[in-house]
Amino acid sequence: MCGRYALIDGKKVLVAYTALNKAKLTDQVFKELPRYNASPMQQLPVFAVRHDELVVEKMQWWLLPHWSKDGKAGFSAFNAKAETVDQSKLFAPYFKGSRCLVPVDAFYEWQRVTTTQELRGKTKKVEEKHPMCIRMKDESPFLLAGLFSVWKDPEGSEHPTFSVITTEPNELMAPIHNRMPVILPEQHLEQWLDPSYKDADQLKK
Repeated sequence: MCGRYALIDGKKVLVAYTALNKAKLTDQVFKELPRYNASPMQQLPVFAVRHDELVVEKMQWWLLPHWSKDGKAGFSAFNAKAETVDQSKLFAPYFKGSRCLVPVDAFYEWQRVTTTQELRGKTKKVEEKHPMCIRMKDESPFLLAGLFSVWKDPEGSEHPTFSVITTEPNELMAPIHNRMPVILPEQHLEQWLDPSYKDADQLKK
């Protein structure tokens, strides 16, 4: 699960990743930064190909399928599992052609820790959750793999939404949590964003 992250300066992402320099953006898209506690249902900056053009725009963090009748999310869709994303009835259509990048400076997970406490002369085991902040050693921004959908309301207005893809933890994350977001290296960005690229096996690597 990935349910919280931080994004401090969106323009630093453009500097860090040359593949994103051509992205079209407005002055408003990074206006509300820094965000130290980005959470589901918030409007957050996302990179995606829209109408054959790379853009960075605000999307709601909680994927709402385009076929939704009332525009309400009746299920958890802020994360999508990498292991099943290409087979899921909900996520597969967007994995095939609506992939996006979610810029972050850090993400948060809660590590379960069991401690012992003395209570009235008895020893009791207590499970606690400790918040952990995960970021790059050099504190540079990085990009999470995501999917996006565009829902149209009855008036025809578009409402873009997104989900962050998660996978099994690496050796650094395993002691903290049993899931982690998929982090994309720069050499895979263009392929990931290209809606015409359909090789599921390669994309899932």
